[in-house]
Amino acid sequence: MSSKRGRTIIVGGGGFCRELIFFITTTAEAGRIAPVGGYLDDQGDTLAGFDYPEAPWLGSVEDYTPQPGDGFVLAVGSPKAKRAVHAKLSARGGVFPQMIHPGATIVRTAQLGEGVIFCPGTLSGADTRIGRFVTFNGSSGIGHDSTVGEFTTLSSHVDVTGNVTIGSDVLVGSNVSFLPKVKVGDGATVGAGSIVYRSIPAGATVYAPPAKLLKLR
Repeated sequence: MSSKRGRTIIVGGGGFCRELIFFITTTAEAGRIAPVGGYLDDQGDTLAGFDYPEAPWLGSVEDYTPQPGDGFVLAVGSPKAKRAVHAKLSARGGVFPQMIHPGATIVRTAQLGEGVIFCPGTLSGADTRIGRFVTFNGSSGIGHDSTVGEFTTLSSHVDVTGNVTIGSDVLVGSNVSFLPKVKVGDGATVGAGSIVYRSIPAGATVYAPPAKLLKLR
C-alpha cells in the first residue's frame, strides 16, 4: 500500500483521466503518490456510465476548495488549459505532486519540476531538465542534455534526441521525432508524425504531410 497520506485528485475528466486512474493506482501501490480520491471537471460527472468507482466526481475546478492532504494531477493536454486550471487551484493553496509511474526510467542526473507526469514506458535521460507541469505520455522519451519548458505536453511515442531544446507551452503530437540540437520556441505546436530536423520559431504550427489516398478497391 502507498506510504503517502491524503489523496490524489485528477483534474480533468476526459480519456487521459481514465488512463491516469490506473497509472496513479499503480504508482500509489509503489508508495510514490497518494491513492486516487476523485476527479474535478467543469463539465460535470463526465465519467458517469464508466466503471471507475475509485474516482468519484468531486465538483468543478471553479468551485472546489483544496482540502488538507489533497494533491492535484493535471489530466489536461492543452498547455493553455493546464496553466488556467493550475492558476485557479494554486491560488487556493493547491499542491501538485509529481506523478512518476514505476514503469518510467528517470536517471539520477535528470532534473524534474513540480507536477510533472511520466506515464509507463517513458524516459528522462542523462542531464535532462524538465520544467514544471510537463507531461510525458506513454512510451515517450528525452535524450541526454535536452530541455523541456514548463506546461509542455508530449503525446505518446515522442522521441526527443540529445541536445534538443523545447520551450514552454509546446504541444507535441504522437510519434514525433526531434533530431539532435534542434530548438522549438515557446507556444509552438508540432503535429503527429512529424520529423523535426530544423528549429521551429515560437508560436509556429508545423505538421507532417498527411496520408494520401492511392486507390480504392
